[in-house]
Amino acid sequence: MGFGIALAGGGTRGAAHVGVLLALNEAGLYPDAVAGASAGSIVGGLYAAGIPADRLKYILLSLSRSGRKMIDPDVRGLLRALLQLLTGRPVTMQGLIKGDRLDRFLCSLTGGKAMHDLSLRTIIPAVDIRTGETVAYTNTLAGVRPLSRVRWNTEAPLCRAIRASAAFPAVFRPVTRDGCCLVDGGLTDNLPVNLLLAAGVSQVLAVDVSEEYEPPENEGVIEIVSHSLTILTTRMREYVARGETLLLHPRLPEKAGLLTFREMAGCMEAGYRQTQEQLEVIRALFGPAG
Repeated sequence: MGFGIALAGGGTRGAAHVGVLLALNEAGLYPDAVAGASAGSIVGGLYAAGIPADRLKYILLSLSRSGRKMIDPDVRGLLRALLQLLTGRPVTMQGLIKGDRLDRFLCSLTGGKAMHDLSLRTIIPAVDIRTGETVAYTNTLAGVRPLSRVRWNTEAPLCRAIRASAAFPAVFRPVTRDGCCLVDGGLTDNLPVNLLLAAGVSQVLAVDVSEEYEPPENEGVIEIVSHSLTILTTRMREYVARGETLLLHPRLPEKAGLLTFREMAGCMEAGYRQTQEQLEVIRALFGPAG
């Protein structure tokens, strides 16, 4: 097997992954395996579904202009939660955003494909909050070795696996499937290098789109969520830096955050530029010479 690519979560900053794939493909480098968490699962899952990087670029450019239409706040749930708080009852609201529009968007792009329909080795992690285990959705179990607190699963529609991996707790509603309550795979594997290694992929290019950690500007929900993600990915980055793989960490626009759709074009360009700058090293490790 050739090399695999691990795509980290990071909200709309994950648009950088498309730039990375574009630069790799233009250089004649195509990963034989992809693992993506959260935003990385969206880019990686759509790429694995057969959508080429240049088409992904235009899909994301469209989202940069109209992406806020993908956000469907759970207004009824908010009102119910407020009433529950006022009356001293347990709050049953599962997320600020329903995620139904994102679900329909993903299902339309993946064309009803299931995980086992994919030809490119694909791994998409989600977390079952009922057990605390990672559910690693994949298209094949060939060569997979067991990992502690990881359950491998080949039976899921691709769009539902992506939607589960992108369900950041308290922001998006979780996905309920097969007795599991699934949330963002980035909680345990925001840069899922270890899952690729467990699947027998020995050479991995990891793409980290997290911010360098700085104190939050405020303590609102978006800042808290964004900084929590940064802390998680920083820990994963330290693991990668010990020599398990090659790490790309594009310098993204300063204003790029969790839901800043207008910055997606800049994030794509940053991912493309970083990959081109490192192309000689990448080619030496993963690709044919010349």
